[in-house]
Amino acid sequence: MADLERWGPDYHGLAHAPDRSAAGLSRRRFLQLSALGVGTTMVLPSWMADMAAAATPLGPAEGVLVVVMMGGGNDGLDTVVPHGDSNYYRLRSHGTAWQPGETLALAPGVGLHPDLPGIKARWDAGDVAVVRGVGNPGGNLSHFDSMASWMRAHPNASTNTGWLGRYLDGLGADPLRGVTIGTSIPLHLVGAATRATGLPESINDAFGANRADRWRNLEIDAVSAFAAQSTGLGPWADSLARSGRETVALGAQLGPAYSTSLPNGELARQLTLAAGLVNANLGIRVLNVSYGDFDHHDDLRARHAERMSEFDAGVSAFFATLNPSWSERVTLMTFSEFGRRPADNDSGGTDHGTASSLFVIGSKVRGGLYGQQPGMRDADLDNDDCLRTTVDFRSVYATLLDRWLDADSHQILGASYEDLAFVDPPGATAAGGGGGATPIPPAVGNGSTVGYRLLDRSGQVHSFGTASDLGSPDGIGDAAAMAPTPNRGGYWVASASGSVYAYGNAPFHGGLGGVALNAPIVGMAATPSGGGYWLLGRDGGIFSFGDATFHGSTGSMALNAPVVSMAATPTGGGYWFVASDGGIFAFGDARFHGSMGGSALNSPVVAMAPTASGQGYWLVAADGGVFAYGDAAFHGSTGSMRLNRPVVAVAVTPTGAGYWFVADDGGIFAFGDAGFAGSLGGSPPAGGVVGMSC
Repeated sequence: MADLERWGPDYHGLAHAPDRSAAGLSRRRFLQLSALGVGTTMVLPSWMADMAAAATPLGPAEGVLVVVMMGGGNDGLDTVVPHGDSNYYRLRSHGTAWQPGETLALAPGVGLHPDLPGIKARWDAGDVAVVRGVGNPGGNLSHFDSMASWMRAHPNASTNTGWLGRYLDGLGADPLRGVTIGTSIPLHLVGAATRATGLPESINDAFGANRADRWRNLEIDAVSAFAAQSTGLGPWADSLARSGRETVALGAQLGPAYSTSLPNGELARQLTLAAGLVNANLGIRVLNVSYGDFDHHDDLRARHAERMSEFDAGVSAFFATLNPSWSERVTLMTFSEFGRRPADNDSGGTDHGTASSLFVIGSKVRGGLYGQQPGMRDADLDNDDCLRTTVDFRSVYATLLDRWLDADSHQILGASYEDLAFVDPPGATAAGGGGGATPIPPAVGNGSTVGYRLLDRSGQVHSFGTASDLGSPDGIGDAAAMAPTPNRGGYWVASASGSVYAYGNAPFHGGLGGVALNAPIVGMAATPSGGGYWLLGRDGGIFSFGDATFHGSTGSMALNAPVVSMAATPTGGGYWFVASDGGIFAFGDARFHGSMGGSALNSPVVAMAPTASGQGYWLVAADGGVFAYGDAAFHGSTGSMRLNRPVVAVAVTPTGAGYWFVADDGGIFAFGDAGFAGSLGGSPPAGGVVGMSC
């Protein structure tokens, strides 16, 4: 059984390959076998022979990706704690659960492991993206199989290359484009034609880098002098001499990175060296480090705390060493082969699981929560009692490839995956965009105010970012619309049959359950006080509850096209309807600012939203086309894009300076100051999404 499998050196070795070339008397092989030195036999390290003529500096728009592998299966629930879900405490009942006050607050109901204060400080600065629910939808619970899948990241399970190795294939033969700290190359850095270079952790293994010893200096100088003129021993000897001199020169460049004050901690030492290598500007695009063991089948609380402290210290050491001139050119990401089960075991540990959380860190990162936290009710878990993946791990890779490494993720990953939009390109001042939409600036408040909720047909509410999950009328099967309370501390959900469900600080004011309707409910809007709401029928019929006043309807009119959405004025003294042909109907103090009625549309209008002043509104079509009227500003659209699924709803940011669209598969498109906080694009709900609110 997979749960009996334990992480160990054997799995690490299976995912790595020694850094050596094919056999044969090649120039490199000759260098490996040659005896040089003064009084001793010294063999030039193979990695330095290959790199001797490399070290090509990066251009100003080329970013560096640092990958931190957490071997053994990092417990995402103990890293990013969903303490707002009571099921967390029900399942973590053997002394492993953290109380809310013990964690470092990220968002309502979400806290960071207490031993990550450095990460928390970077979160507060807006430099940390936390992606929740990340996993391999088709994976299993084996360390080896799962690690291989994460490293390959390709639909062909028999491929023997890794995702970053295939990226390196596109950069040419320079062996310094990809570097791993250590003597073996992990699978994700192995390409079809190229592979990364393994650099030693010790300065004593980097020939030419360490001149602290008198005898070593004599040896280094002798190698350099050997190439000062022709050796007179033939072309092989001349080639060897030249390579020796180049090796010494490169060693001198590497010397500053191999500081004698490297920290003692395994990860801190590797990341400090990695930062020094970046500072040296040797042309490195990808750097890999790894540490563990995270396979905590027992004593989770103490053992995982050690790993978190190591991670926190390592990241702090990395950025402390990194030259500030590189601050906008480097992004760090973490990964692990899987997460752990949501339920702890009798030994106070956790067994192999599925979905987890990972970090993306850097000054070009759009800080915030991404992805949906998987549900932890018994009905939410899979057949192995594990969390269900909400974000395909390849979406994380695709986002980094496309946005950060300026690569073609479809070509490298063999398929298209969702753009999570958690990072802007290096050198860009206002780049990015949710769901592959038009570029947008960074999220408001560095992600602290980015949040929205999606409603699917079954009635399930999916919350993202700072929008907390307050409950859902699961399984009603005909959910149609939702509306937030004025302070966004609650929401109402309406079914097509007119039933209303209230959550958070949303009071129940009545509904139409059991009433025979002429047309199904398609829209809903709340009054400014939150003391009432309107329900809108497809025929334009209006039903008022609480302090919502009836201002008129089209219920008795013959319409050219069905009504699809409504919006209330800021005073509550009026409202608008919009029909699928773009026609506008205004009632009460709602003023007409324009419409698409009578115009030829590429796609039907599906939703509308008002401006904060009530002096304008936006109409959104199924293809993501936007029509702005009055004081509604245009922030972008997907009207010229080919969408996988139609847009169904829109929500406006609190500032009114941006908006989100959602497609019926849960994909999100963000414009203006609307920040991306996650989506359902990788796991569309049955029946599709029908509503959205912020």
